[in-house]
Amino acid sequence: MKFVLPATSLASAILIAAPAFGQVVVNSFQAPVAPGSEVADTWYANDVRPGGTASIVDLTGIGGNLENNQPLPTGAARLTTDGTNAAKAEVTTYRDFGAASTVLNDISLGYSYFKSPTAEMYAAPSMKLLIYAPGGSGDNYGALIYEPYWNLVPNGLGTPTQGDWINVAIDENTGADGFSNAGGWWWNGGFEIGSGAGGPPLRSLAEWATAFQSSDPTDFANARVIGLQMGIGTYNINQDDYFDNVSIITNGLERTYNFEAGSTASVPDTGATALMLGAGLLALFGMSRRNRAS
Repeated sequence: MKFVLPATSLASAILIAAPAFGQVVVNSFQAPVAPGSEVADTWYANDVRPGGTASIVDLTGIGGNLENNQPLPTGAARLTTDGTNAAKAEVTTYRDFGAASTVLNDISLGYSYFKSPTAEMYAAPSMKLLIYAPGGSGDNYGALIYEPYWNLVPNGLGTPTQGDWINVAIDENTGADGFSNAGGWWWNGGFEIGSGAGGPPLRSLAEWATAFQSSDPTDFANARVIGLQMGIGTYNINQDDYFDNVSIITNGLERTYNFEAGSTASVPDTGATALMLGAGLLALFGMSRRNRAS
């Protein structure tokens, strides 16, 4: 399916933030703002639907593995869903991370997650990269989604560990296997490649860059990575999960996001940078899993 952005968005510029290094302490998820007024290194509760919640909590005194094994004491981000399939909890930070052709071929990502015990075995906090080509043909954006359950066993689907913190490390070659279905990222559609609907084809980021260059070379030549998301998608009921220690190194940028309840946000940038994204971008991307749309 193709989507067409409003004409005003096609002329909108993406302002590139100055190179930034170090840790950002995030103490709250901000309400969504008007497209074009997003601030780099701020995290927004951009897609939290009825039945879902996103918050930052203090784990002090909770005990067990949740508190004792946490990667960056004393807080973490918490995502929950109720028993309805439509519930969703997704948070996003926006920035021009660089040309997609560069970023997807040279990147290091990481995060830690804690999956609480539940009958829904597959769901766990997922990571998403948003890709957008300003002024493109109308099929000029989409999202790559890394889901833990696709990356736990050599030949596909596995169940994430419950009841303890798990550390995830990803680079441009994670899941590289010649475009098979044994690990990597799935795609929700764009650049003339259809949605995997939560599953295969699964590819490494570098493999996806090659695929986009082949499927839509004109749009992909102008594509930028414009967002980093964490979330629990629809059809993942009764979740109570956590994440922290989200990191990205690419294109002169090094960031670690430390989620701490009640802390003062610390942004070691040379100055806050508003990202002029195309109008309507906040609503374009959804997180789902397996064969179900979000």
